[in-house]
Amino acid sequence: MTLHHLEVFVAVCQEKTMHAAAEKLNLSQPSISKMITDLEKYYHIQLFERINHRLYLTPIGETMLEHALHILELFHHMEDDINIQGQTNHLRIGSSVGVGTCILPPLIQRLTQQKPPVSYEVTINNTSKIEKMVNDYALDLALVEGYIDNPNLVIQDVVEDEMVLAVSATHPLAGKTHITFQDLEQYPFVTREDGSSNRNQLELSLKEKGLKIHSNYACSSVEAIKQALIYTDSIAALPRMLIAEEKKKGVLTILPVADMQIKRSIRLIYHKNKYISPAMKTFLNVLHEHVNECSDHTTA
Repeated sequence: MTLHHLEVFVAVCQEKTMHAAAEKLNLSQPSISKMITDLEKYYHIQLFERINHRLYLTPIGETMLEHALHILELFHHMEDDINIQGQTNHLRIGSSVGVGTCILPPLIQRLTQQKPPVSYEVTINNTSKIEKMVNDYALDLALVEGYIDNPNLVIQDVVEDEMVLAVSATHPLAGKTHITFQDLEQYPFVTREDGSSNRNQLELSLKEKGLKIHSNYACSSVEAIKQALIYTDSIAALPRMLIAEEKKKGVLTILPVADMQIKRSIRLIYHKNKYISPAMKTFLNVLHEHVNECSDHTTA
């Protein structure tokens, strides 16, 4: 039994004869008759009384008509909704915290200026959680920081950034021209939460240098980390781009640590089986334009 059987059944009910139903549906009368017979055999019922070459619904036929009309109405509503949504430029975008703070906002602005404009939902979380959401099709694509190794995802490097060690302008180490790892061990660190690519990269890099750090503050908010730096003698590893404004204002400063470079790539990720919708294509074009313009400003 299929939806087509129900459509034929409803047409026969409405037209009162199989001949009229066949004309309405552009089918042959034998085809109409066979489908009605198929329904009666499938449910072991009689749908119509045949009196004077006309068809009259039996009580059980009336029950079936009520349900058939409801089922077909729901089906047509579903098709309408899917067609409308399929024509809408909507995108579910994920971002790690650093990217969501600095890189994503101008991209979103450009996205809404496209013709037709792209509507969007943005989810900002740490890299590991965003990666899982993309893997589970909960997000269409994402921009994240740090290392990702997932065979289900397409991973493309977009731009490179640098992690730096930041402190307040009044920190005891601020202003020094040469800082050793032993100097760093004397002060507590403010770190990101578990699962953050920033924390993972910091701990891996410092471990390779043989440096042990003591963290007395862990959180997922970049702004909270900045405030902790301003009011305590703590140290934090943050993307250079995230403290550019505070550095310019003289609130935070970067420690010049010898042999300490933590480069990291900002990556675009999406599922390898993901359908590249028109909205995704628009986002990719906007992203590449933005990256190229930033590169031109940097080299100018």
